[in-house]
Amino acid sequence: MKNIFQIAALTACGLAAPLAAMAADDDGPKFSFSGFAQLTAGKVLSGKEGSYMQWSCPCTIQNWEYVGVYEKSKGWQADQESLLGLQGTLRMNDKLSATVQLLSRPNNDNYQPSVDWAYVSYALTDEWTLQAGRKRIPLYYYSDFLYVGTAYPWVRPAPDVYGWPIYAYDGANLAYSRPVFGNWTLDANLWAGGFSYKDNAYDTKIYFGDRTDEAWRKILGGYATLSDGAISVRAMLMTFRNEQSTHKPDGSTVINLDGYRTNIMGLSANYDGRNWILRSELNRFSQKVSGYTYNYFLLGGGYKFGDWTGMYTISRYRTAENNFLAPIEGRRTKTLALRWDVSKNWALKAQYDVSKDQSKYDFFGDYKLLSFSAQTSF
Repeated sequence: MKNIFQIAALTACGLAAPLAAMAADDDGPKFSFSGFAQLTAGKVLSGKEGSYMQWSCPCTIQNWEYVGVYEKSKGWQADQESLLGLQGTLRMNDKLSATVQLLSRPNNDNYQPSVDWAYVSYALTDEWTLQAGRKRIPLYYYSDFLYVGTAYPWVRPAPDVYGWPIYAYDGANLAYSRPVFGNWTLDANLWAGGFSYKDNAYDTKIYFGDRTDEAWRKILGGYATLSDGAISVRAMLMTFRNEQSTHKPDGSTVINLDGYRTNIMGLSANYDGRNWILRSELNRFSQKVSGYTYNYFLLGGGYKFGDWTGMYTISRYRTAENNFLAPIEGRRTKTLALRWDVSKNWALKAQYDVSKDQSKYDFFGDYKLLSFSAQTSF
């Protein structure tokens, strides 16, 4: 089964290869191209003195997937979240297409592009679409466009909520979309697959120090979204088998998670009015065998005035008291963000974060962070 998913991903890449020739043929397949980019600079203004792992603190992690960490001692840093993404879709006909998305960022192996998307799509009907290959796991409201900065009001969605060691899956999904009543539309998705990540940056750099591998196997999930253009409500549930192992310098291997059954649940409700906007997400990660439970949320409100949007958000994550794998970890953050839409596809943003570390062990600590970002989609 894994080979089938890999073949689907390779097929998507292969179909997208002869792009120039295909795009020039009016009678043949059609190629469309899009992309997104951002130049983001941040500076830690103050926080807890000390160190954590290889970082000098005051410091803060703002991207868990690729381990984007800002340190006060380094002043302004533009090499933690800046990125470039390119996506191409080759439509063979009205039903069959192939999509590939590449992402390049400085703290991901020195700008080496990674394949975040590589899948083929087949429209079964006007309402049902079958896809196979590699996609991002739709755990969150912004999962499908997490790095397309023009899609949200902040410099980045709250890292207290957004970020796990595994963020993609190789597999298949079935998407459904149709109007249901009045102006309301139902969008739903079912997905299945798995993903294995050797020397996972999240695990190795943030928590263990030594090389740590992680795999999410037998993934099965689904979500449903109801929206009318202004209001959207989304519910998500996913289950998988979690494996994690750490490789010590002496050659020994420690099994941290031995295929533990894990569930992630999520609920979001958002509003986009003429002037007022609201954003909310509530999620829970739980493992019965290990007792590891994670609760996290964000709640924000904003106001749009012309091309400007101001936003105030609070976010929090915390492991539950019954977690016996490690001490309690937690954080609470207050965020002020300001967005200026320079044009349809360009946004300039400023953000100020004040965060309190509520962990019961020596973690990253408190911080105050100032960020600026220029973000575009094309």
